[in-house]
Amino acid sequence: HSAQTAVQETGRIFTELIKSTEKRWSEATKLIRAQEKAAVNRAEEVMKNLEREIADQKKRDDETEVLSHTEDPIQYLQ
Repeated sequence: HSAQTAVQETGRIFTELIKSTEKRWSEATKLIRAQEKAAVNRAEEVMKNLEREIADQKKRDDETEVLSHTEDPIQYLQ
């Protein structure tokens, strides 16, 4: 009788351990996915900012190019 009780208790303990491990694995997986999503969002934001900076720089370069070919830069700036 006591051997059967020990086997049942051991089975219960291992079942709880497995459930606890699965729960922690699930939580860790969710955390990793959330961190990955946040990193992707940050990277996309950085890319958008860089694209805006590139467009702004190109516009300034184009304006400088036009200005360099203008005989009267003051008139161009007005």
